[in-house]
Amino acid sequence: MNPLLVDGLIVLAAVFGWRAVKHLSRVFRMPEREDSSIRLILGIRAFIVAVTAVTFALGIAYGSRATMLIAAVILAEELYETGVVLLILRHHRA
Repeated sequence: MNPLLVDGLIVLAAVFGWRAVKHLSRVFRMPEREDSSIRLILGIRAFIVAVTAVTFALGIAYGSRATMLIAAVILAEELYETGVVLLILRHHRA
């Protein structure tokens, strides 16, 4: 177990959690804005990165390879899906 890596992942989760809150609160405050759908996807992506960073940290702390593997698969799948949605939204907007 590497405590520095676990701490770094927790800090990463806090940063991306803050980004998620920032994007999502702006979307819910001003849903009529033109960029609200893109901000919603960016908020969801930041939330997913925060959750998977915590999951990686827990997997490292407890030595669970299965937890780290599940976090990696969820992160890859969700980033791919939200990336495709962002691509469609940006293409449609242009």
